[in-house]
Amino acid sequence: MSSERWVFVPPRQRGFFFQVGLALGLLAAAGALYYRAALLPVGGAFLGFLAAALALTVPIPFLLYGAYALRRAEYALDRDRVTLQWGWRVEEIPMPAVAWVQPAAALDEPLPLPRLRWPGMLLGRRRVGGITVEFLAAEAGALVVIATDQGWFAISPQDAVGFLEAFRRAAEEGSLEPVAARSQHPTGWLTVVWRDRLARVFLLVGWLTAVGALVWSNLAASGLVSVSETATNAIDRAVLLAVAAWLFQGLNLGLGLFAYQGSRRRAMAYLVWLAGAVAGVGFLASVGAVLHGGGR
Repeated sequence: MSSERWVFVPPRQRGFFFQVGLALGLLAAAGALYYRAALLPVGGAFLGFLAAALALTVPIPFLLYGAYALRRAEYALDRDRVTLQWGWRVEEIPMPAVAWVQPAAALDEPLPLPRLRWPGMLLGRRRVGGITVEFLAAEAGALVVIATDQGWFAISPQDAVGFLEAFRRAAEEGSLEPVAARSQHPTGWLTVVWRDRLARVFLLVGWLTAVGALVWSNLAASGLVSVSETATNAIDRAVLLAVAAWLFQGLNLGLGLFAYQGSRRRAMAYLVWLAGAVAGVGFLASVGAVLHGGGR
């Protein structure tokens, strides 16, 4: 006997465009600061522009992942389980483990929202009367709470009434077979990648060479390592090369992680990380060439 399956999604449009738009704005502002820093000699102003550019760069991957996760987010129901997916976060709850489902507005006390939130991202955990509430939602309006013995989940299906009705129907059908609970967190992918010897080698080469380039160039800028006389005026270029290597490895890691999730695309992840390792060696060699006279 087949079981009907219902799939609901959170409101996506506002959060997606907000996160992508903010990421592009930060990218443009950071690019302008990097360009301004490239025109200055190494010194206080140079480091100030560089620090500001790096500060604007840091949130960009989180915003882009937030947009990606929102596009993939869904809440699925059948008679055996409730499946909540948000990017790389997946929670499968056996239907018998669900105590109740109701709108957050019907609770005796209002739910405290996660402290860090923006349109399209209402994620995190809060405690309510000794109970842990995990938010997997896009908007604070019309939240639905799923209660289990292990804790509560707050979600934001676009059709909250339809979700509640689908849950009622699924619960009335009764579970056909026992299913195991499953909880997958984004950090779990990092553990899987680290245990993959080939991926680990490529990533270590890429990141260690990027760190080496950054340390080498900064030591030269501080006068703690000697450079050739002809390279004295090119130290700022060495620092920018090292920063570029660092940013490249961050982009390389993110692209590889997206590809690594699918077994059919795993070879592409290896190619991306191999390119990162080769580029890291190239950046390190370029910094050395600049510092020892090759940057004339």
